Amino acid sequence: MTSALDDFIAYLRTRRRAAENTCVAYRLDLTDLVAWCAGQGVETWEGLDRTLVRRWLAWMHAEGYAPSSIARKLAAVRALFRFLQLNERLDRNPFLLVKPPKQVKHLPGVLTVDEVERLLAQPDVTTPTGIRDLALLETLYSTGVRVSELMGMRLPDLDWHGSSALIRGKGNKERIVLLGERAMVTLEQYIHEGRPFLRNGRTGCDHVFLSRLGRPLSVRMFHVALSSYLDRADLEKRVTPHTLRHTFASHLLEGGADLRVVQELLGHASLQTTQIYTHISEGHLRDVYTLAHPNA
Repeated sequence: MTSALDDFIAYLRTRRRAAENTCVAYRLDLTDLVAWCAGQGVETWEGLDRTLVRRWLAWMHAEGYAPSSIARKLAAVRALFRFLQLNERLDRNPFLLVKPPKQVKHLPGVLTVDEVERLLAQPDVTTPTGIRDLALLETLYSTGVRVSELMGMRLPDLDWHGSSALIRGKGNKERIVLLGERAMVTLEQYIHEGRPFLRNGRTGCDHVFLSRLGRPLSVRMFHVALSSYLDRADLEKRVTPHTLRHTFASHLLEGGADLRVVQELLGHASLQTTQIYTHISEGHLRDVYTLAHPNA
């Protein structure tokens, strides 16, 4: 089972050009299934029949797995079995008629403009790391990119004249994102005043955002910094790095941006994915209604 799993992950990386985070997540989910199968005395993918699949799903429900986690694991196994069938290593797929559990749709958390300003006021811009972190936060809010995409940004990707940047997203797909004036100012300050100190004498690394050791900043390092700034800002809501992406999209839509423009900027393959951001605050709805309805 492990050999087939290795081949599948290699296929995702080379043929499907899947993001590394996707490959890691698929491997973890499928490795968990391999371990569970071993506990059931099953050591081949051929031995995984529909009865065993139902037992696996029932076990996950009993263990308290969230519907989203179960759906993700099912998606990983389905993809593996499609790969094995295409390569004629299996002649059946017991997952074809298995439906994922219904999921409760939660609206993404969004910050107000005032809350964004409170967060942006936290980095100490008298230090190289503070200058870097302000540039990070401003760029995230200005572009709506994923944290992993921002960590992968390189100096040649920045277009100073066009106020834009080239982003490599999921599946290594490229897109152009726009940089607002404040993001451009903080980025320029970081490049000239903060980055040279963080580079620490190292050469050859052209990643925009560096750690104190002069190496590319990792997603985990950013999470640690953001957590510290959130504590200082004392925001009364749960905030994750993805919250700034949600906030970017919602503020654009509330400002009148077209949904397809937001889709392009976010790098969504489907417009349906972007539509989760069409929830708008009650106050904004009332303002639009008052301006638009003749009897309002």
